[in-house]
Amino acid sequence: MPIDTKQTNSITPPPHGDESKAVRYLEKILELLQNDKLIVSQTDLQKFDPSTLQDHYRIDMGEYDIEVSHSKQPDSGNDFYIMLFNSIKKIENNCTDKVILAYTHLDSNQFQKFKTTATDQIERIKKAEEERRFKEAMEPIDQKLEFMKTENPYLTGETDKIETISAQSLTDHILPPPDNEIVSAISPSLPN
Repeated sequence: MPIDTKQTNSITPPPHGDESKAVRYLEKILELLQNDKLIVSQTDLQKFDPSTLQDHYRIDMGEYDIEVSHSKQPDSGNDFYIMLFNSIKKIENNCTDKVILAYTHLDSNQFQKFKTTATDQIERIKKAEEERRFKEAMEPIDQKLEFMKTENPYLTGETDKIETISAQSLTDHILPPPDNEIVSAISPSLPN
């Protein structure tokens, strides 16, 4: 059976570049990540077959995205690093159609540099979010402590405004009038 050349030619693989071509893009991407102009996310590999995929990162740029991954070739076990440049087309019902525009191979040093930068950004964002959440949760406590500081003379150093209260005046102000027999039995020195 003859091969349909029209069909074969219409499905061409995306163009690719080697590690030297990746340098140009990787440097721009790393700079944007370091300045938080692009945000990277790391794929949870527990949801996938971990036998070949070692690391996977995605950078969302709206109608485009960049994927950087580290895989092991199943037949040889060699490490394989790649950076994909994708076009994302939104389709109805929150579905997308992804088309690989081009890809480059990375060497292990390039991948490690990307991974370090990505991990630093992920941790920096996680820490900032945790600080924001802590500050938000502690806001009512901070307000209460600040109020108590301004209202409590012991904390403001204004102890001269505190009345010295004798034990007798304390019982006069707080306790109901005592039964004379009980008071006499407890403390004979108190007046009847």
